[in-house]
Amino acid sequence: MSELDLSLVVPCYNEAQHLRESVAIVLETLDATRLDYEILFVDDASQDGTRELIREICAASPRCRCVFHAENRGRGAAFKTGFAETTGRVTGFIDIDLEVHPLYVPELVRLIERKGYDVATGYRHYLLSQTRAVHRHIASRGYRLVCHLLLGFGVRDSETGYKFFKRATAGGVVLGSDSDGWFWDTEVMARAALSDLRIAEFPVLFLRRIDKRSTVRLWRTMRDYLIELHRFRAKVGLSLANKSPIYWTGIGYEWVMRLLYGRRFHALYADVARRIPPGASVVDVCAGPGTLWHECLRERGGEYLALDFNGHFVMSARRRGARARFFDLSHEPVPRADYVVLGSSLYHFRGREDELLGALRRAARKAVIVSEPIRNLSESGPRWFRRLAARLTDPGVGEFRGRFDLASFQAFATRHGAAVFEHREGERNALAVFEAVTS
Repeated sequence: MSELDLSLVVPCYNEAQHLRESVAIVLETLDATRLDYEILFVDDASQDGTRELIREICAASPRCRCVFHAENRGRGAAFKTGFAETTGRVTGFIDIDLEVHPLYVPELVRLIERKGYDVATGYRHYLLSQTRAVHRHIASRGYRLVCHLLLGFGVRDSETGYKFFKRATAGGVVLGSDSDGWFWDTEVMARAALSDLRIAEFPVLFLRRIDKRSTVRLWRTMRDYLIELHRFRAKVGLSLANKSPIYWTGIGYEWVMRLLYGRRFHALYADVARRIPPGASVVDVCAGPGTLWHECLRERGGEYLALDFNGHFVMSARRRGARARFFDLSHEPVPRADYVVLGSSLYHFRGREDELLGALRRAARKAVIVSEPIRNLSESGPRWFRRLAARLTDPGVGEFRGRFDLASFQAFATRHGAAVFEHREGERNALAVFEAVTS
């Protein structure tokens, strides 16, 4: 199948009441544009004759085709099915009840194709005169506030039924989101934000249909949303329950490090930065709140990308102006750069440090720089103190009990042929530089 400008996926569940009329409006709107488009209906096991209508519509229009789910799987699953079955450079969906008119579709496509955004959505504006469903409006506003407080990714209307994605850059986020139900809307927008995708929210008018009975069970859906929201926060390193308070915020983590390293705090990062020439590209793995960039690299030019599993750190680095995205080093390939940096985090991968270094060296074009603590509070003092210190450095993922000392870190560096090994007497960290490998 040749690549199209636009693939419009229409998830359907019991839409027979308005389907034929709505599709006619969508076709008329898109036919008035220059877009080479298709419409894919994904019926999620409707029970009201929707499937028969879809078959009739697809038989009458070469632009339309369909996929049927054997059982009800949810809104997110319906769109993911449609995304996987289409080829449009821009692929998105709208709610087929057309409470938001399809006239906005060309503008959202333009934001992606012409303005360089990866995701474009319709930010819904409501008429105050539509007060018959005021409880739904209040619940929607309340959920947006909860998402802002608990996720903090800056998207104003994550639940909008008007989302479009650039396939080349956002496809992994769309298909990689776990939820199949209504929470998928929140998850995909959060993952898009944490993945450093460019997101545009375009204002659209929402006109509630008084002739349509909603299939959403408001309070049950809100309960399910909150449960899934709690689970999702743990998946992207935002949960506070499974990690030390030191890792709850970027600024809190950095101030603890400042207290621990004292006057040597800046020098810790300067030792790494002096190994990186001006203008070089840098990928900072386990970057925390982007301290290396903030302290040493921001005025030196060159591309910088901070990667971290802690969503709080990612957003903190962004607020400072650094490029940053959520990243799971255990499962994702490290992006290519001139220099790959791993700061004070190798011990989180004890038992897999050799494998990890190999992945970092393959990602680097010139060198890998590892700065690692070799004097640790969790390795000295009374037993109760060591256990407390270890627990306070638990980031919620990876190993945190086993640490390197000077001898074991130097042995690791020697085993892998480090080009440079550096440690000054009395310093908490040692530094090793490894040349990149080409295979």
